[in-house]
Amino acid sequence: MSGRRKSIWLAAGAALVGVAVFAAQSGFGSSDGGETRPMVQLPPAPSAAKATASAASALATASLTSTVGGYTYDWTALKAAIVADTEVASGYFIVGNASDPTYLFEFDKGSFGIDRVTPLASASKWFAGALGMRMVQAGIATLDDPMRPPLAFWTTSGTKKDVKLKHTLSMTSGFNASPLVGGCQLLPTFGLYNCAKSIHDLRYDILRPGNAPGAQYSYGPHGIQVAGAYLEAKDTSIEPGTSPARERNFHELFAQHVTIPLGMSSTTWYDPHPPATVPTNPWVAGGAFSTPRDYAKLLRAFLGGSFITNMTAFTQPRTIGLPRVFVPASTVNWEYALGSFVECDTPSACATSKINSSPGAYGWTGWIDRETGYYALIATEISSGGDRKGVELEQVMQDLIEDAIANRTPAP
Repeated sequence: MSGRRKSIWLAAGAALVGVAVFAAQSGFGSSDGGETRPMVQLPPAPSAAKATASAASALATASLTSTVGGYTYDWTALKAAIVADTEVASGYFIVGNASDPTYLFEFDKGSFGIDRVTPLASASKWFAGALGMRMVQAGIATLDDPMRPPLAFWTTSGTKKDVKLKHTLSMTSGFNASPLVGGCQLLPTFGLYNCAKSIHDLRYDILRPGNAPGAQYSYGPHGIQVAGAYLEAKDTSIEPGTSPARERNFHELFAQHVTIPLGMSSTTWYDPHPPATVPTNPWVAGGAFSTPRDYAKLLRAFLGGSFITNMTAFTQPRTIGLPRVFVPASTVNWEYALGSFVECDTPSACATSKINSSPGAYGWTGWIDRETGYYALIATEISSGGDRKGVELEQVMQDLIEDAIANRTPAP
């Protein structure tokens, strides 16, 4: 057991106001027939609850192995832990590596389905970080870019003028504080550009002592919404075939740099405007929808190292030693990178940690472990408390995955 990341991460994204909770609910019922039958002495039938428990027990104890890339892996303990976790009642679970397109492990609990489209909540933030890094690689932006001139409304005075792209993607911009108010990303009367202007005008916490870009860590949606507006404004390429000719919007940029290269055909964003129109105003920090199949493609690409060529810049902690103004839980020890958490127990461990994750309020939790060499996904949709439940199961799964990889055997 690594001991690198046993802190429990709570409530990421759950404090966002004005968010509709999307929850799938299933109902089950039974009825008794009333017809008369011959009197035959039979042993008592097991109750439905006992039968369900018996089936679950059999499923949990059944062995599960896979042979991928010339090795055989024993996933029996991992599957048993997933089955036993009653708080995550259904979901799709994937473990893979960068070298093999075939999953090392996949398990469907409760018939969730690998192609089920699900709201991601804060797991969307990794998408925003990926778009930013891909546009940096393309030479369109740099992490040290200031917000002006692409965002022409940006002030040229005070500490706010020093906000850079890296600050907006790492929760260190100065725009997030408790309570999280604003919510212009949910309003159809705003475009992304004007939403960022509203945040710029109203949400910079200038009254907070010591507040300056890069000086404090405060978790929330506003900085990432500004990042989305900046990236949209920074790109000046024209979308072919549009009439009249117009620059690409956020959705088109995300498709160009992320979903099309990875073949992610079922990933979209919540937007009060139709995605092909102008203006566009996606909820960048928490409004993406995706499928287990699509999200696994992203995680595998992260682990591979060619999709994001500067993984150090992408995954390194950027909040070590900073005062924590508003974070999901006061006892959490994890740090923040660009759109993802760096999992660890202590600041010194965070400096060298190779585990990054992006959990969401509905329990959806993906992570990469660059030391052990795998990615994994808990794809689920939980209407209440999913943030805690998903991450608690993630912590259990991590040790079991490490054990299965460490104890793999050469295939016959």
